[in-house]
Amino acid sequence: MLEERLILLFAYLFVASLLLLVCFRTNFSKKSKSLFVLVVTVFYFVTWQGLFDILGWPTYEELPDKFKISWVVIQEPNKISKKEGGLYLWIRNLDESNRPFGQPRAYSLYWNEENHRRAQEALHRIKEGEQLNGRKTYGVLNKDNKGEKSNKYESEETIQEEGVPSFVFDEVPPPDLPAKTTILE
Repeated sequence: MLEERLILLFAYLFVASLLLLVCFRTNFSKKSKSLFVLVVTVFYFVTWQGLFDILGWPTYEELPDKFKISWVVIQEPNKISKKEGGLYLWIRNLDESNRPFGQPRAYSLYWNEENHRRAQEALHRIKEGEQLNGRKTYGVLNKDNKGEKSNKYESEETIQEEGVPSFVFDEVPPPDLPAKTTILE
């Protein structure tokens, strides 16, 4: 983490020194020099926004299809200050054999009642010592719902907005250990 910040600091110093060299040592017009300064200033703000990925801010990317949940943070919506709520999940991706790999990543999710309930339940289960895997879901396909204007997708418990993903948590089964054999002496 410190190395990335130092590299970024030296890159900024290098670009600023090149800008000073161009502004003082060339015969470019004042408009060109002003344009250089403006471009470098915009560059600083753009890279500052990109720096959030380096600093570990939660991502708004879509959840992976399968993941292991490490922790949940729930931010309730505030009606007085009109701040929206948020759900923050720290997860690790799962491979084909449902084993976690890679470093944990923080994901920020849209807050709604159903997701809040599921996240709160998962948090309680994690605090009790359970290990949970999660999977992304868009609702269960309802094959009894027929007709052209029918909504084929219905949630397991309530109707969800079409196209808005949710998640489900399942307890991780204990690992299968090989049978023990006795050694005869």
